[in-house]
Amino acid sequence: MYSGEQVNIDCIGKNVMLSTALSEEVRKFTVNRFGSIHVLAEWLQEHGINYELWGKNNSKSLRNLWQELEAGEVQLKEIPPLRVVEVVQLIIRQNGDILVEAEQEFINGQRRFRNQPPSEKVKPGETIQQAARRCLKEELGVPSEAVTLKIDSHRQYQTHTNSISYPGLPSQYNFHVLEAAVSGLPDDDFWRENNTEGTVDPVKRHRWVWRPQESIQFIGNQ
Repeated sequence: MYSGEQVNIDCIGKNVMLSTALSEEVRKFTVNRFGSIHVLAEWLQEHGINYELWGKNNSKSLRNLWQELEAGEVQLKEIPPLRVVEVVQLIIRQNGDILVEAEQEFINGQRRFRNQPPSEKVKPGETIQQAARRCLKEELGVPSEAVTLKIDSHRQYQTHTNSISYPGLPSQYNFHVLEAAVSGLPDDDFWRENNTEGTVDPVKRHRWVWRPQESIQFIGNQ
C-alpha cells in the first residue's frame, strides 16, 4: 500500500481500492436538504432507523448528525439510506512504529477506545492536503511548517459498514490515506486537547500512542 509495503485492513464491510491519484479539487458544499432537526428525525424514522439510543454507549447524538449535515461534512442518500463521508487518514512513523489514536474522551465524559491513525472528515472547500494539515493541527497541535505530506503515498479506499457513531445507519467511507513526516511529536504516549472550531465535533481530547504497524486498524469507523 505504501512504498511496496503490505498493510492490514481490519473493518466491517467491503473495502475497495479506488485510485492513487491525489486531486487538487476541492469539495463543494452540499446543501442540507432537511429543513430542521425534526425533519431529519422523521426521515430516520420513516426509514426504520432508531436514533433513540444515539448519544449513549459511546455513540454520537442526533444533534451531532444534524451538525455534520449543516457543516456539509456528510451526505445522506435515500435509497437505500446511506451516510457518505470523505475522510483523510494520516500515517506518521517513528522508530518503526506508527502514531495512532488509542482513545477519545467526549465532552460529556464518555470515552471511546480506538486503534486508528489520525483521521478527519474533509470539509467543503478543502483539498485533501488542506484537510490533512487541519487534522494534524486540530488533533495534534502540529503547525503546517512541521508537516511534510508524502503526496506519492496517497491511496484511496471505499468501505461500507454500520457506523459506530450512529448505530443502525449504514455508512460509506471514502478514505484518502497519506503518509506524513511530522516533527516535534512526543516520544511517549500523550493526551491532546481537541482544538476544533465550532460545535460539530463532540470529542474533547485524544490519547495518542506509538504502536507496531501490524497491530493497527488502518481503515475503520468514524
